[in-house]
Amino acid sequence: MDRRIGNPAQLCEAMRVTASEGPSKGADLIYVSNGKLNFVLNATNALDILRLWHGGVNIGFLTKNGLYNANDEFSRTFPAGMLYTCGLDNIGAREGFRIHGRFHSVPASVKEIKADEKGVVVSAEIRLTELFGENISVTRTITTEYGSGRLDLEDRITNNGYKTEEYCMLYHVNAGYPLVDGGAEITGEFDESLSRTPWAEANKETLFKIEPPSDNMEEMVYYHRQSKPEVSIVNPKIAKKMTLSYSADTLPCLIEWKSRGSGDYCIGLEPATSWLDGYVKGRKLRPGETVINKISINVEDLA
Repeated sequence: MDRRIGNPAQLCEAMRVTASEGPSKGADLIYVSNGKLNFVLNATNALDILRLWHGGVNIGFLTKNGLYNANDEFSRTFPAGMLYTCGLDNIGAREGFRIHGRFHSVPASVKEIKADEKGVVVSAEIRLTELFGENISVTRTITTEYGSGRLDLEDRITNNGYKTEEYCMLYHVNAGYPLVDGGAEITGEFDESLSRTPWAEANKETLFKIEPPSDNMEEMVYYHRQSKPEVSIVNPKIAKKMTLSYSADTLPCLIEWKSRGSGDYCIGLEPATSWLDGYVKGRKLRPGETVINKISINVEDLA
């Protein structure tokens, strides 16, 4: 008991709301505050993280589409957001597959929302099933402590069927302005870095630098291997640092999406089960088996 407060919502709060108008109409959202972080979870779309602020400063990237609660072509509905989860049937763009897979389009069944003076816990189940096909459930739990700049996400992926399934996953973590700005940089321990395209290779000398936006500039993608599964974006101009860490045993690949185009200005840091394009390789999930993926996003003020 704390005699200074009568309602723990003064410290931590989780409020469930439904969007009432515009392209986002009908979306089931959960607004979370822990005294330092404010973020929005989208239960309509797999409990992905739509927005994130640290001390009132925006950290994530929101496309010009914003939250578009409709099933339309990818480029016209992709919100990016702080986290857009890709899989389980596909990551990237491959012929015969939905771009980045079906996972994000599946509504989450929220099982728990708990907010008290210690922090916030939200958990949900996302089920991917098909007649004569897969029967996979993902139990997603997102936690944050009071006054912390960190949130933790755990996905428990279970094969509830009777045959071995293949799956792939990619956690599309997207940082935007003002964290992403000219003079910021990407830091971490990188063992190997490969370019996805000739254009990316031609600009490889700046793959860890964040330059100002440029009109109509083509995106660049790089593949990284890290011995320490941790990568940061550091911006001395606003004195903030965002660090992404991930479970390297289940997510061995890190993909960097560098989008410098004006209005589409973003750095994507994407732990994944494999690379993209022809390198997409499914992981085996035996009947009854559970695999656990973890990612953490931590934002802090620089001294």
